[in-house]
Amino acid sequence: MRRFLSLLVAGGLAASACVVLAAPAGAQTGNLAEFCSARVDLNAAFSQGKAQVLAGLDRIVTNAPAAVAPAITEIRDAFKKKGPKAFDSEELAPALATADSFIYETCPGTKVPVTAIDYEFQGVPATLKAGPTNFKLTNAAPKEFHEMGIVKMTAAGAAMDPEKLLALPEKKQEKLLDFSSSFGMFAPPGEAGYTLANLEPGEYLYACFIPVGSKKKGAPHFTEGMYGTFTVS
Repeated sequence: MRRFLSLLVAGGLAASACVVLAAPAGAQTGNLAEFCSARVDLNAAFSQGKAQVLAGLDRIVTNAPAAVAPAITEIRDAFKKKGPKAFDSEELAPALATADSFIYETCPGTKVPVTAIDYEFQGVPATLKAGPTNFKLTNAAPKEFHEMGIVKMTAAGAAMDPEKLLALPEKKQEKLLDFSSSFGMFAPPGEAGYTLANLEPGEYLYACFIPVGSKKKGAPHFTEGMYGTFTVS
């Protein structure tokens, strides 16, 4: 699942508590509908290259409400300078947390709060309505980091056992998973991560890909049963 993991990391998903930043004097009031739409569209941009991501971030900055404009601008500027590596920076974490928690609380759509423990996701509905959906992953585990990667399955993928699908080599997964419809959240212990997606009808697979004990060669958490599926209609 290397390809999916790279998209998840590049997504700049927040993993710390919200830090509110004050808006600068004279900041734009923003266009909330366009702002939220631009955030949804950013998910697909990460599979298309840095130029598309930067264009998506520019669109978000242009339409950002005043309360979140400084954080969004900081994220855009950091990505412009460092690319996807910027999202691994501790310095950017407060801005990411501010942006993502603001989006979760403010943008329209179904709210889906999920809790991660060792090794299980709690609170994931079996079915969800199509359309904008705000996910929040709270990590209630004492030590382990957790993430929730979500990807739409093709018809062939949906017909497979999820555990067997996850164990396949990446090249075989490309025919079974729609990586252009992938997104996710990451959260250290005691913290939360967020994402906003426009769910289309179909079958979705979710899993945690972090190695047990965060060891480089450890088995992914999904091998301990930390995976599942839901249907969007």
